Amino acid sequence: MRITELENPASASLDTKPTREILRIINREDRRVAPAVARVLPQIARAVELAVEALAQGGRLVYLGAGTSGRLGVLDAAECIPTFGTDRVVGIMAGAPEAIFRPTEVSEDDPRQAVRDLRQIKLDRRDVLVGISASGRTPYTLGGMRFARKLGARTIALTSNPRAPLSRLADAAIVPVVGPEVITGSTRMKTGTAQKLVLNMLSTASMVRLGRVLSNWMINVQLKNRKLRERAEAILARAARVSAATAAQTLRESNEQLPVALLMLWKKVSQEQALRLLGAGPNTASVLRAAWTERRRAKSGGQVPAGGRRPAGTRRNL
Repeated sequence: MRITELENPASASLDTKPTREILRIINREDRRVAPAVARVLPQIARAVELAVEALAQGGRLVYLGAGTSGRLGVLDAAECIPTFGTDRVVGIMAGAPEAIFRPTEVSEDDPRQAVRDLRQIKLDRRDVLVGISASGRTPYTLGGMRFARKLGARTIALTSNPRAPLSRLADAAIVPVVGPEVITGSTRMKTGTAQKLVLNMLSTASMVRLGRVLSNWMINVQLKNRKLRERAEAILARAARVSAATAAQTLRESNEQLPVALLMLWKKVSQEQALRLLGAGPNTASVLRAAWTERRRAKSGGQVPAGGRRPAGTRRNL
C-alpha cells in the first residue's frame, strides 16, 4: 500500500481526543515535514538546475497536478508574477478553473485531458514540466509527463511515495517521505505542506539564479498596490541611503521600476540611461551589483575590491 494511504497510529482514536490534544498530534506530525524536505535537497538542487536552464533558454517552468497538488502549483505560479516580475512560471490543474474552488475529482482520472491542457499552453521542448502528485499515480499527471517526454521537454516529479510511477518519467525526482497523514489519505496535510515547501524552493532558487533577486531584496516586485509600492520605496531608501521622499520621487521618475530607480540613484543617470544599462547586462542583479560595487569603491577611495567585500568597519555588504 502507498505510504500516503497508510493509517497513522499516532492519530488513532482522534475523534475521542479533546481539542488541544488533537492540535498537539497534528503539530507533532507537522514537525516531520521540514526534515523530510531537507533529506531531498540534492534532488531539489538538480530540479533547480533544470528549471534555470529552461528559463534561460526562453522556456517556462510548468507545474501540472490535480486536487491539492494542482492547487499548490497554481498558487506558486501565481505568486511568481508579483514577487519576481515574471509570467514564465505556469500552473496547470486538472479541471481548472472550476476545480480551483470546488473539487472535480473525476478530472484527475483522464490522462488525455492533461495532453489537451498542455497543448493549449503550447508546451514545447524548451519548457520543463513539474508533475506534482502525492501518490505518484494520478492518471492526469502521468499523462502530462508522458506527453512532455515525447516532446523532448525535461521533466521533474514531486511525490511523497517512493517507487511511484511518476518518478520513472522524470529527469529529477523529488520524494520527501513524510509518512502517513493524521487523517488517513488526507494529503492536503503533511504531504501538501512538503509540496509547498519544495515549490517555494524550486521557484525562489531559480529566480535568484536568474538574477531576479538582489541580496535578499525583491527587486522585480510589481507595484500593483500601496503595500508593494511602500516595500519598493523602503528598499530604495535603504539601498541608496536617501530619504523616503527622494525614494518615492525617484520611483515615480523610473516609471515604478525598482531596478531602474536604483541605477538612477547609484550611478546618477537618467531613466533612459538606466534602462540601457539593464538591457546590456547579463541579468538585473548582476548589473545592480556591479553598480553598487562601483559606488562603494568610489566612496571608499578604491578600497572595495571587485567582489564587493567591504573593508572592516564599513557599511554592510549587499
